[in-house]
Amino acid sequence: MYKVLVSERVAEFIRGQTKKIQRQLVKKIKNLGPNPFPANSVKLKGHEGLYRIVSGYYRIIYTVKHKTITVLVLRIAHRKEVYKRLS
Repeated sequence: MYKVLVSERVAEFIRGQTKKIQRQLVKKIKNLGPNPFPANSVKLKGHEGLYRIVSGYYRIIYTVKHKTITVLVLRIAHRKEVYKRLS
């Protein structure tokens, strides 16, 4: 099982959402521990080592560190904004 870490920016984003959205996002993030590459994960083109999963209108961007057995969630944003801010 991988250890799942979130950046401070991600934690802040989650805290700013409604309780329903918070539960939805946290569930998706926790599920990355046992399986960092779920069926709906997509490797991002042009961004080495970054992956994306979908949670409703939101996109969760993360990287997997195999040496330390860690998943690091780097960013969560609305689908319209996530790729603009990624560049």
